[in-house]
Amino acid sequence: MSTPRRFTLVTSATELPPVPLVPAERDERATMARWGGALWLLAAAVAGAGQLVPGVPHDHSGLVWALVAGLGAYGAACLWGVIPWARLSINWHVAAVLAFQPLLALGLWATGGINSYVTPILPLAMLYIAYFFPTRMAWIGISALVLAAASPLIYTPIDEDLALARVLAFALACEGFTLTLQALKGRLISAERRQRELAHVDPLTGLANRRGFDLALTNALRAAGAPTQGRRSSDTAPRVALLIVDVDDFKLVNDRYGHTAGDAVLRQLALRAGIAIRPGDCLARIGGDELALVAPGAGERGALRLSSALLRAASEVRPAPDAPPLSLTVAWALYPRDGHDEDALFQVADQRLHASKGHRPAHRSR
Repeated sequence: MSTPRRFTLVTSATELPPVPLVPAERDERATMARWGGALWLLAAAVAGAGQLVPGVPHDHSGLVWALVAGLGAYGAACLWGVIPWARLSINWHVAAVLAFQPLLALGLWATGGINSYVTPILPLAMLYIAYFFPTRMAWIGISALVLAAASPLIYTPIDEDLALARVLAFALACEGFTLTLQALKGRLISAERRQRELAHVDPLTGLANRRGFDLALTNALRAAGAPTQGRRSSDTAPRVALLIVDVDDFKLVNDRYGHTAGDAVLRQLALRAGIAIRPGDCLARIGGDELALVAPGAGERGALRLSSALLRAASEVRPAPDAPPLSLTVAWALYPRDGHDEDALFQVADQRLHASKGHRPAHRSR
């Protein structure tokens, strides 16, 4: 193929946090707060209702009603967001579970010890810990729960009312439920992650597809436009660069060397270009031979450097040993100078790309 090598740069008029290609896994801290609050309210209701049942020991009723009031208030605060558990790390959630185990042990003692009528609701706490917490933290929480459930052994003979057998059965049930839920949730998370990848990744090149590109651009502009997100204190203004990349005369590659070679060329270009860009950038394949790059924090100089890096990456790719290297046409637009939303930026960059395709000499537009 005798197509001349052509590097065309089209420009328009530091660095923010990485823009994820695939959406992050579901953040369940808000759900944890609601469920935790509901469970504590249920525990308070069970403890309070039990005090009204005939035949229940009332030796420590004052303590029981104090626990009911405290747990009810805490559960309501969690359920209605008074306590901001949704914004706290998972470590704080684990710490809260551990901190409440002594109160649970106290509640068991005050409501009958090994025969406490509160014991049947302990599996709900077990399911909560086993489902919501990561594996290591789940085992820490479950161990603390088992110790709390075993606390009646401190003041109850192990052969009285099958005390030891009850505790051992509960411990084994906790182990089985935790292993089962952790395995099932692991499979669920893997399936969700795979679905997200299929929805946002181009199967040929491994780059983002058009949907992944749209998401990355939206996230980058949203972060740049939010004063409290994605900006360092030293940034004078938020910026985002959008680069559109077209492989020159790619049809000739397919016509001369075949579509298999054309696919191999795109994969090589994607691999080398992915190495050349910054870790926080999102490179996507948005068309047959058209790529796009979202570069948070990049201004005109950054866009120029990224364009040069892409051109160097293309110069290392050949469809055949005797063929010239690939050439690219690169155009870009900058936020906020060239547009304030996704459509405006893409339109400007795309217009500059198509305008440049008709000009052989390198062209720079300001």
